[in-house]
Amino acid sequence: MIVPVPAEGEGARQPLVVIVDDEDQRSFAELVIDQGVEAVTVSPDDLDYQLLTRATAVVLDQYLHNWPGRDRLDLPPTLHVPDGLGLAAVLRSHVEGSGIRIRPPQLPVAFVLRTGELDRLGAGLPKAAREHLLARQYNLEWVFSKGEGILPNLPSPSGRIASLARAASSLPKLWGADSRDPGLRWLDLPGAAWAEDARWQVEQCRPPQHVVAERTAGLAWLRWFLHRILPFPTFLLDRTYLAVSLGIDIASLNGALSSDSRLAARLSELRYRGPLNDFLGDRWWRAGVSHLVAELLDLAQQDGLKRIQTVAVGAANLHGGPLNAVTVEDPVIAVNADYMALSDPISAASAVRLQPDDWPPYADDAWAARDTLSGEDADPELLALVVSTDRWRVQSDYDDAQDDPSKAITPEAGAGQRDPGTLSDVDDGKRLL
Repeated sequence: MIVPVPAEGEGARQPLVVIVDDEDQRSFAELVIDQGVEAVTVSPDDLDYQLLTRATAVVLDQYLHNWPGRDRLDLPPTLHVPDGLGLAAVLRSHVEGSGIRIRPPQLPVAFVLRTGELDRLGAGLPKAAREHLLARQYNLEWVFSKGEGILPNLPSPSGRIASLARAASSLPKLWGADSRDPGLRWLDLPGAAWAEDARWQVEQCRPPQHVVAERTAGLAWLRWFLHRILPFPTFLLDRTYLAVSLGIDIASLNGALSSDSRLAARLSELRYRGPLNDFLGDRWWRAGVSHLVAELLDLAQQDGLKRIQTVAVGAANLHGGPLNAVTVEDPVIAVNADYMALSDPISAASAVRLQPDDWPPYADDAWAARDTLSGEDADPELLALVVSTDRWRVQSDYDDAQDDPSKAITPEAGAGQRDPGTLSDVDDGKRLL
């Protein structure tokens, strides 16, 4: 696990996780300590100012039923803290000094909720997105479940909380106009040939890296990265989008990454290794992937192959062994109603674009297969997300199927994304990130 360092030796605070819960959480604190981060657990009555100001991450339980100091008093609503969400707001106000006329220097503290009833708290939200959607709704950095998460292959909750505490502790102190892009330095952008492309792609995602970041001691930048970058295909790509970019299926990519081939070595060079690099699983720099794809196209140079197939041939040559190639034309990644990317992508010719709630405009488009959106088995939740300019295609498919079932659209199987250098395709124009 990579430990983030402060930009240009600015002197970060030591990461400390403070767990506030009405039940004994010493075993969980030990798991965080095993990740190399100091952690303490206290009841709501035992949290003091000294400990709060030392924390870089405060982890709160939602349903605080056993709180004697609160419950033995008949308090009016203005003095009663009903749950972890209310306590988070109170503690954040203390940390930020928002009620003091002369505000003290603000310290970046990540407030997160960790609850055993995430299904209850996030009822109705897409399961793959509810952690960051709840965090945005309730002014938190993140929301965790005490149980099993829905997303596969994620680090343990204790590891992710430790990673968040490290990230908050490593935020630069200076964010003003003369600070020379501290956020970009925090990302630990490699000094590679494609670094300027990556810098431009970061800027296209509209980071709060000046006035807003300065007023929040960098927390605005941290939230932007947590809520708007890591969960989506932006200037960083996860395994699904990386496989598509290379023209191979996810199983082949996983096999290549676990090997000692030249392809694995090149992909290792393109991995994002800055703060929170393992928070939602591995990520790769999109600019670096685009650079590699250009090299693979030169390496293959086979006549009669489409671009995506040529890239796959080049990847196999660099790997030194066979890889399963994408077979569909113009492949795109589909998502389901829970906003989860599907491992078997589809052809854009048999798909429509989606506009999920809170999906950033600078991220790659989300897609759905047209055959899943018409007929009696159509998912109404997914159908409601189709962009208005594509809805006629779904209706046309439905009408054709009613007139002649043989004309119903059947999407091709496969995997892919149009171009690792594009964020999305709108109408006939491409937006480069």
